[in-house]
Amino acid sequence: MLRLLFLPLLLLGCTKISDVNDVDSNYDKWKKLGISDYQFTLRVNCFCPIETVGPHQVVVKNNAVVSVNGSSYDTNQHYHIKTINQFFDFIQKTLAQKPAQKTLEFDPKYHIPTNIFFDLSEMIADEEIGYVITDFKPL
Repeated sequence: MLRLLFLPLLLLGCTKISDVNDVDSNYDKWKKLGISDYQFTLRVNCFCPIETVGPHQVVVKNNAVVSVNGSSYDTNQHYHIKTINQFFDFIQKTLAQKPAQKTLEFDPKYHIPTNIFFDLSEMIADEEIGYVITDFKPL
């Protein structure tokens, strides 16, 4: 009985978004903020080399990644690093593929994705991908 009382409280803390309209709504709100210079910390959750996983300190200026962990951005080395706009594009494209599982959470202040997880197929092992964005700060 006591467990049943706590279940609604646990569910209130979850902000999982599964409706494409909610993604679009957050993207529209993000774009309206007009933030083009910012930084954040990124963790990649995947079956990848440790250098891909991070955490990575990402700096974006004029809507382009300029540095990762204090080094100049290199598309070959930092292929997994995205801007916030690119994360929204990634989300929309991946949702169109009808993933088997998804988790999407957004920051209530800046409307950026803070937790992204997709499992495209339950029948394929190790193709899951996740991103966690923290410490977002406009510059």
